[in-house]
Amino acid sequence: MDFVANRNRLNVAVSRARALAILVGSPALLSAPAGSVAQLQGINALCRLVEYAA
Repeated sequence: MDFVANRNRLNVAVSRARALAILVGSPALLSAPAGSVAQLQGINALCRLVEYAA
């Protein structure tokens, strides 16, 4: 979960996209249990990105 919920990785993936960013993942990631505050922040960032994309 630490790898997926890392806000820096998500930021780099989206900000380096030149024309289109395609995020592929399981919907279960949006409701995954967080083991730390950092994981909760990363999951929250992912949820916001999904809401923004919709």
